[in-house]
Amino acid sequence: MTTTSRPAVERVQPPKAPYRVVNRVMRWLLSSPRRAQGVGRHLLLLHVVGRKSGRRFILPVAYRAIADGRLLVLTSSGWRANLRGGTNVGVTMFGERRQARANLVEDPQTVASTYLYLIEEVGHEKAGRRLGIRINVPRLPTLAELEEAARRDGLSLIYLTVDGPR
Repeated sequence: MTTTSRPAVERVQPPKAPYRVVNRVMRWLLSSPRRAQGVGRHLLLLHVVGRKSGRRFILPVAYRAIADGRLLVLTSSGWRANLRGGTNVGVTMFGERRQARANLVEDPQTVASTYLYLIEEVGHEKAGRRLGIRINVPRLPTLAELEEAARRDGLSLIYLTVDGPR
């Protein structure tokens, strides 16, 4: 009998059908200043145009403000490929649509060090749920384990520089 061991860190893939409904509700909530007050502290709508298809996507994403005034989004979703090379996007924050510059970071070392910092910041026990990953070890993952997850699962960072004051 063979057993397959799980990696120390892996991306979480939520079930698609329920998330379609959740995303629809979140788009509705986040599009209004009044409705977005509670959830808008952690979520925004990212407006992305497909590079090849020209298709428009409106994606509810979790974000965190970072010290230099930019916003950080963590993702492993396929739509991130539309942001390679940096691109202009729209963001809706607290019901207000604004322009932003998105810079995608896929370098496994950079991604891993950022994830490690965030895991240390929020605590090992809460990090998985808050960062969209599953930590399968009863300790802080190593930098090498996080780099492996970034390579294998496409863990990435998106830095958003939002135009205008908030």
